[in-house]
Amino acid sequence: MITEDIDNAQRPRGRVAGRIVDMSRWSTFVLLAILTVVMVVEAFSRYLVGAPLGWNISLIEKLLLPGIVFLGLPWACASGAHVSAGMVFERLPTRLQRVCTVVAAALEMVCYLTLLAAGTAIAWKMFEVGAVPPPLSAQLPIPTWVWRTFLPLGAAGAAVVLIDSWVVRRRGATA
Repeated sequence: MITEDIDNAQRPRGRVAGRIVDMSRWSTFVLLAILTVVMVVEAFSRYLVGAPLGWNISLIEKLLLPGIVFLGLPWACASGAHVSAGMVFERLPTRLQRVCTVVAAALEMVCYLTLLAAGTAIAWKMFEVGAVPPPLSAQLPIPTWVWRTFLPLGAAGAAVVLIDSWVVRRRGATA
């Protein structure tokens, strides 16, 4: 399976980072499976029964998609699934490749820490004000802060995985 090849090639060395990547991968799989089931049930109920669910859009846009994207960040970080310019990078001299790798990792960390800070701030604000969808709306009555925590959780996990990769690279350079 392709994902196993990616995971084995980029497997974090640290126990914590490895567990974060495993949880990230499995949460992504589970959320994607739930999304698929909800969409199939919605299509069935809408077109064959003539009674759409109504709450499915809220579930997908508020919980499932943000969960897949943000909770999947550590797995994407560990497997090298982020966008890159491999064709250009491979043609650079080795020394410049190292510099680009360090700069890219530093920028990646800045992004993760920014997402962590901003995500935590908005999740905390939603918790403080007790934000929930309006009663009798088509949205699920799940407090807003619940799905807002996906961003800081994913960013924190990805930062840990990135730090783990720095430590592994550093140990490899000194060994």
